[in-house]
Amino acid sequence: MSDLAFKLYEYNVWANQQIFNRLKELPKEVYHQEIQSVFPSISHVLSHVYLSELGWIEVFSGKTLSDAMALAEQLKEQTEAKEIEEMEDLFLRLSERYILFYSKKNSSISHSRFKIPQAES
Repeated sequence: MSDLAFKLYEYNVWANQQIFNRLKELPKEVYHQEIQSVFPSISHVLSHVYLSELGWIEVFSGKTLSDAMALAEQLKEQTEAKEIEEMEDLFLRLSERYILFYSKKNSSISHSRFKIPQAES
């Protein structure tokens, strides 16, 4: 995997952690509280982000997009209902899965339908 791709992924992990740190400073009830927005609550937003990232690692690992989307749909209600600490743990475990995946892919992210070339040094 290219240094740039890994740095971008590290930034993603850092940014997600900043969000969790800030949310944990707020009163607990805010996390599931209904809001007027694209998503009905913060818990729905984090569920969406988590399931999107989960879907991509599933695709990168060889599953079809439709299978990855079906898995996300299957887990949607469960993740929306989780508390902030549980979601933080899910994100941590998912980041470990990405790092393991990247460590096994020395040159690039590849899939039978697409290939992301490495930037030249």
